[in-house]
Formats: sequence, C-alpha cells, structure tokens
Amino acid sequence: MNLQHLRYFLAVMETGSVSRAADGLGITQPTLSLALKRLEAEFGTRLFTPHGRGIKPLPAARHLEERARLAVRALADARRDLAGLASGGLKVGVLPSLAAPWLPRLISCRTGGFEIVEAAPDELERQLHSGALDLALTVSPLREGVVRKVLLREPYALFVGPLHPFAGRRSVRLPELDGQPFVLRQSCERLGNGRRLLLAAGGRLKLVAKTTQEATAAALVTSDVGCTLAPWSWHCSGARRVGVDGLGLERAVILAWKKATVHAASIADIARKLLTLGPGGPNRAG
Repeated sequence: MNLQHLRYFLAVMETGSVSRAADGLGITQPTLSLALKRLEAEFGTRLFTPHGRGIKPLPAARHLEERARLAVRALADARRDLAGLASGGLKVGVLPSLAAPWLPRLISCRTGGFEIVEAAPDELERQLHSGALDLALTVSPLREGVVRKVLLREPYALFVGPLHPFAGRRSVRLPELDGQPFVLRQSCERLGNGRRLLLAAGGRLKLVAKTTQEATAAALVTSDVGCTLAPWSWHCSGARRVGVDGLGLERAVILAWKKATVHAASIADIARKLLTLGPGGPNRAG
C-alpha cells in the first residue's frame, strides 16, 4: 500500500474538497484524483461519490479514516524511534528548577548522547505525549499514559542571603514572612500554592524582583536583595536554607516516559541509577 495515498485521502477528508486538498498538498487535482481511484481499487470499494460540484465521503471512507490516521501515526512514530536508535541520543525535557541539581547526575547515568530541552511542566507533558521527548525530568502529577518513577519527595523552604536576619535560624513560622522582600521565581511550579498559604496565615510578600531564570533568582537572593521560596534541593550556592513551619508545601520529582518506547529499557536503567545519585533531600524516594 502506498503511504502517500493514505496521506492524500486524509487531506481530502479534512478539507472536504479535492481542490482544497490538492492546493494544501502542493499537487495537481488530477494527481490527487488518480491517487484516490488507486486507493479505491486497493480496498475494492468506493470511498467517495459526486456531490454537487465536489465529492461526498461514503460510509467506507468514514470507516477507513480512523484506521488510516492510526497507520500514518504509527509509521511516523516508528520512523522517529528508529532515527533515535540510529543516533543513540535521547531527547530529554527538564524543568528549569531541576536542571542544576539533576542534569549532571542524569548525564552520568548513560554513555550515549542527550538532547536537552528546558520547559515548564505543562509543555514538557505535551511534548512527552506527542513523542517530541523521550523522557522528562519534571514534577508530579502527570496525565495517564506515561510511566512515572518518583526520584525524590521534598518540602519547600525559604532561601535567604548570608546577611539576612533569618540566615542563622533553622526555621521560621509562616506569619514571620509577612512583609519580607521577595524574589518571585516565575518558573516555580508550586509558587501559587505557597502564596495562597502565606495569605491564609495573614502574611503578605513584598515583591522586589521577578525572573524566569533560576540563576538570576539565585544571584538576587545571595546578594540579599530578597528571599524566595523554593524546593529543598534548589541549587543556590551561598544562600541559607531555612525551614518554614506551617508551609505544608512539597513536590515530587519524577522521571517520566511513554510506555510504548524503544528506549524503555535504557530509561528504566537511568531511573534506577538516579535513585542512588539523586540529591539527598529529607524525603528520598525508595
């Protein structure tokens, strides 16, 4: 069977017109009409009937449409997977706040190459489901259809500069954050929940800076411009980590991949190694 003919057929089903489908495909109408006739001969049944100045799909065409889409998608997935095997590389999506503490460990778990993409959780999940990524280092939860391996469960903490009044303390109470100069980490996946908890406790943050870059947030904190809330394993050299009593905010760091992938064995091996190499937080997953 000619795969191109199936693509032509799907284009006609999507546009409802031979002329519009031909224009979209960049081919002539006679070429497209001939392909449809050959497809009908292949299946031994008519797929379309004349209707006004165009054509109308018959029940056989509706029946074929779903199966044709599955076939085209399966072949595209196979082509992508085989290309990945040939290159030996894995396409890895990483949440920005996980890059510094986790990427060196992940790379050390495999001798083959990596292609790294940083993105927010929603975008990582979308690319994982579409097949654009082989695996994602992200946070829970995710939709069904992927394998999840929890690498670490960790609470959020307050990070302050070395000269901050809280720098020498092990912990502070949530209301004590009221009025504190705050650096907003816009890439933080749980910050909205943290701010709501703070407001519920009667505290308000004094926003002094906001950034999507983790390195910039770390520089602002260590320069005592302001403090920030971040996961326990947040990479910020020179900052002081202070527990927050009553915050009740945590995240689960996970490695996720699609169930049907030719890299499943390799990824599972990476997950096992990461469990022994991952950051030592207060709630390591087992």
